[in-house]
Amino acid sequence: MRNRFTRIIAGFTAAVVLSVSSFCIYAEDTEENDTDSGTSYTMRTENEVLRTMKKACENESFVLYYSEEEDLIALECKKNGYVWWSSPVNAEADTIAKGNVKKELESSLIVVYGEPEKRTGSTLRSARNGKMKYKVTGNTLEITYRFPSAGFVIPVQYTLDEDSLRVHADTSEFKENKREEGENMVLLELSVLPNMLTAGSMENGYYIIPDGSGAVINFNNGKTDSRSYSSKVYGNDITAVPLYKPENTEKVYLPVYASVKETGNGMLAVIHEGDENVLIQSSVSGLSKSSYNTCSSRFILRNTDTYYMNSEPLTVFEDGEIGVPSLEIRFYPLCEKELDYTDVAEVYRQYLIDEKNLTQTENTLPLSISLYGGVQKKEPFLGIPVTRKKAVTSFEQAKSIVSGLKENGADSMVVTLENWTDDGIEGKADYKAKPSSVLGTSGEFKDMVKYFDDNGIGFYPVVNNTTFNSGNGYYAFSDTAMRASGQYSKQISYTLAYGTKDGMKKAVSLLSPSVYSGLFSKISSGYSKAGLSGICPGDLSSVLCGDYGKKHIERCDTAEFIEEGMAGFKENIGSVLASEANSYVFEFTDYISEVPLCSGGYDIFDEDIPFYQLVLHGLIPYSSTAVNGAENPEELILKAAAAGSGIHFDMVGEEISILKDTEYDIYFYADSDAWTKKAAAGYRFIRDVLSGTEDEYITEYSQKGEIIETEYSNGTVVTVNLKEETAQVSEKTYVLSDYLNSDGGAGNDEE
Repeated sequence: MRNRFTRIIAGFTAAVVLSVSSFCIYAEDTEENDTDSGTSYTMRTENEVLRTMKKACENESFVLYYSEEEDLIALECKKNGYVWWSSPVNAEADTIAKGNVKKELESSLIVVYGEPEKRTGSTLRSARNGKMKYKVTGNTLEITYRFPSAGFVIPVQYTLDEDSLRVHADTSEFKENKREEGENMVLLELSVLPNMLTAGSMENGYYIIPDGSGAVINFNNGKTDSRSYSSKVYGNDITAVPLYKPENTEKVYLPVYASVKETGNGMLAVIHEGDENVLIQSSVSGLSKSSYNTCSSRFILRNTDTYYMNSEPLTVFEDGEIGVPSLEIRFYPLCEKELDYTDVAEVYRQYLIDEKNLTQTENTLPLSISLYGGVQKKEPFLGIPVTRKKAVTSFEQAKSIVSGLKENGADSMVVTLENWTDDGIEGKADYKAKPSSVLGTSGEFKDMVKYFDDNGIGFYPVVNNTTFNSGNGYYAFSDTAMRASGQYSKQISYTLAYGTKDGMKKAVSLLSPSVYSGLFSKISSGYSKAGLSGICPGDLSSVLCGDYGKKHIERCDTAEFIEEGMAGFKENIGSVLASEANSYVFEFTDYISEVPLCSGGYDIFDEDIPFYQLVLHGLIPYSSTAVNGAENPEELILKAAAAGSGIHFDMVGEEISILKDTEYDIYFYADSDAWTKKAAAGYRFIRDVLSGTEDEYITEYSQKGEIIETEYSNGTVVTVNLKEETAQVSEKTYVLSDYLNSDGGAGNDEE
């Protein structure tokens, strides 16, 4: 049965056990933690180690070696002779690492598993606990990892491709020690080649982390008091509802991580399969109980959920079969004399072109505008609070806002309108594409749409069905996603002050992905009948969940449903705008709005970089997060110019006071009267600075202090000065304040 669960009591150093079912705690280590015996170790050179290894296979670019004497794999780049190792060759000599940490450095495979009957969790490391069997077939080295103590068998294929090392495993071939009676042992997590990007304490270089826009972690940065980085690709599974509000951090939209070394060697890791259930993690020398810097990925084979019983935290993980069908990481070595993160971005861009059908197309950088239609608001009626639908931006106001932007020089725009139907306002499953009378008549809606069409303005009405209230054929009892704990997934609101559950706001049901296919078909039909040619699928392009009840839908299944749905939107409706976008929707997206220009700001980070933008520029046009919601709007516009980005604004037609005590109170900054001229001026600045670069790839990007320089594939160089608030292209300097303080806006020639 796939809906059986093993329960874990978390939050205690010692195991505390309840007797109502099978319980297990995650243990950081329950194995013997040996210490160094003081035995001296003879340091080895890489050449000495390589001579002891066997050649598995070879092509024009690489040679793959393996050792049957120790758990070691080596990938040699023939262009310059550089070797990437599955483990540091002298890991045993690390004076900081002890016991299991040292064995982890020496392992090519690490497993976390649970023992329900013993109520414990354990870690297995191939260098300590594994027995390996090797087989070479053509360009593939297959290693079968056996862990006798736990009864696990895990075959992994290492294949040399023309440009990469492809590491693949089918979970259907995994063998677990599961018995009808007695001690069961089930796999929870798996790390393959966790040390491939490891760097020593004497090496110079950095890691690229795809957090938000992207970030850099310098090797040996001395931040040993910081937390190691760990974040789930595509964000946490929202099916599990945390008791406290999660930290305000950026998401990971790209399933990649990379290393760039001062020697001119780099490695990009792309998680090709299983990316929906993987963590990216990184640490620096002295922080991870070793002298090495690390960056790796960890596949989650069984999802977990935490809930409370008698005030005690209980963590639950899935029993039954592994839900992720296959795992694959592709390691792309880069061998150049001069190497930086733009070169890494170029490799991933080419991957998207080759594997995800993206193409270099004619793009523009329109002004991106989000409008907010209706909202439910409690108002007193005869002394009794009554919930009513209220217009925040009517159809007439939407037309007027866009018209005002156009009159002020915004000659290219994409516009989204949220909560424009009664079902959207009421939070029901929204698919009928019938405009709400609260916002205006059907004639006014058609007049607004015609104005947009006549003026070449891309219009993308939003349909957001992540959560729902019962109605329209979808009901909380049958169509709510189930948590791994067996509870309904009810999405809650949190208080701003304490981050605890807001008792004044009603929890809403998370829509089960099991209904996505049918619902998406209804949306396509509704939009087509309404004569609409654009759609924004709301949170579905950036939020990923599962359903762990009897329907048992993994995040990888949900991603597939979303891909199929967005493909249907493109075919049946026309154009798709994604508000934020995880990588699996790129193929089906014509425009991406609200792309962050910063990372989540973890202490371990050394620098933010626009890695997301470096990858996508020239493939899919994108805009920044809301300029008018930024702490420093002018700086955000300048950083957008440096990243080849359009800019985005949130706007409402009514006075801001109407938003109080509604779900839209977060848009307190979105007064259209206050921002219309500034938004149009910011757009003109971006248009003038980036003219002629819209279709080009970004080939170079660097920031030195307040100066950011961006070079495009057609040779155009844009130099942004954050302090002076200017952008220079060739001999022309564009001053942002000239645009913001006048209606015309023009660049000034500077000799």
